[in-house]
Amino acid sequence: MDRLAALFEQLPLPEVGRIVRRTAISAIIVGVIALAVSIGLSHPFAGLGACIGLGLGLANIRLITGSVARVSASGTEHPRRALAVKTLYRLGLTTLVVIGLLFASVQLGFGTAGGIAVFYLLLIVNLVRVLLQQGTAGVSA
Repeated sequence: MDRLAALFEQLPLPEVGRIVRRTAISAIIVGVIALAVSIGLSHPFAGLGACIGLGLGLANIRLITGSVARVSASGTEHPRRALAVKTLYRLGLTTLVVIGLLFASVQLGFGTAGGIAVFYLLLIVNLVRVLLQQGTAGVSA
């Protein structure tokens, strides 16, 4: 968690917004493709689950940015502790949603878990892409 925060600290705030926006657009595209492919393969609940998982990942990132902004603005004495507690609550809620959907339908539950994993993979790909571009721009300058 500290290393990820250190990576984001290297980026200007507008760039972080662009990374999240690119990730959201990528997630929408992947969700539409997953839904179409799963319907074509006669497993529509898996595609719906993937869309739900992608949405949960996006909601989690939005909640993280809001939490960081609120904790930074409040001047909390132990900001890491406050952020860690909020992260545990979000992780627990997400886990409960996935388990609940898994009990409702195995396809839906596994699709949701896969959608969350794909969302974070998209986020990492977008983050690494920006970091590599900045590194290349820094070398040539």
